[in-house]
Amino acid sequence: MVTVEFKWRREVPEDFIVKEVAEYPIVEDGRHYLYLLVKRNLTTKDLAKLLGFSYAGMKDKFALAFQFVSFERFVGEFEKQEIDSESWYVLKFIGRVQKKLKIGQLKGNKFFINLRGLEIEARKWFINYYDAQRISVNWKKGKTLIQKLFENPRRKLSWRENFLIDSYLSYLWNRSLELFLKEMFNGYLIKEKEGTFFIPNTDNYEPLPKFWTILGYKKKLLESKLYYEEILKEEGFELKEFLGLLRKLGIKGDYRMSYVLIRDFKKFDEYISFFLPKGSYATMYLKHLQKV
Repeated sequence: MVTVEFKWRREVPEDFIVKEVAEYPIVEDGRHYLYLLVKRNLTTKDLAKLLGFSYAGMKDKFALAFQFVSFERFVGEFEKQEIDSESWYVLKFIGRVQKKLKIGQLKGNKFFINLRGLEIEARKWFINYYDAQRISVNWKKGKTLIQKLFENPRRKLSWRENFLIDSYLSYLWNRSLELFLKEMFNGYLIKEKEGTFFIPNTDNYEPLPKFWTILGYKKKLLESKLYYEEILKEEGFELKEFLGLLRKLGIKGDYRMSYVLIRDFKKFDEYISFFLPKGSYATMYLKHLQKV
């Protein structure tokens, strides 16, 4: 099978512009204060710790990002703060809302991306893999943690432990769906750093199940069961015992779209723009767009 390198690289934050799409009803007597946050070269999580706001979605660090955040107090109509020569943020007051923002409380994101010379071929859909920034080396740490938890399971996990387990479950989601796809389609592998992703050579997404299960004790496996069994066996686990551990850890699982249809795609000069639902990766769409 042919393997190609992913060629796109962002050189400045403005090469990757992301604008959050959400609706929050403004009310005069709201208990929380809604702001538009514009940030450059800063992580959402670090800023939230520094400033004390709640947010609906994490945005890339090396990007120019527009997102909504909420405070429990009024922090002014407008603030601009330069952290260093490459990093700054702006806060603009929008209005009062009844409830604070929570993770996942958004529709999706609009992206504006500088192709930087990347040759592309039109695609109206793509496989909704978790991308390298989600998995990276963290899946290996998550696997090691799972192995330790088999010996001493506990219900209460730290944020870091949950993050690592989620990374490993994301890795397993990718691997199991990839196995399914390789049985159905011809294709090629696209490589970025240590990660590779199978890209089907087809315009037809109709044979695909709309959703693929993220492992957890409360969700039905449906078509994914045989593929999880095979992947977990390669990883040194048995599916039944693995799900039993997830029950002890209180990890319920979920359903994730196996593919995503692109909305509002436009190309102008070196930039493309498009909308993706929450949880999908613009960089994964770029991997599918890259001309092979």
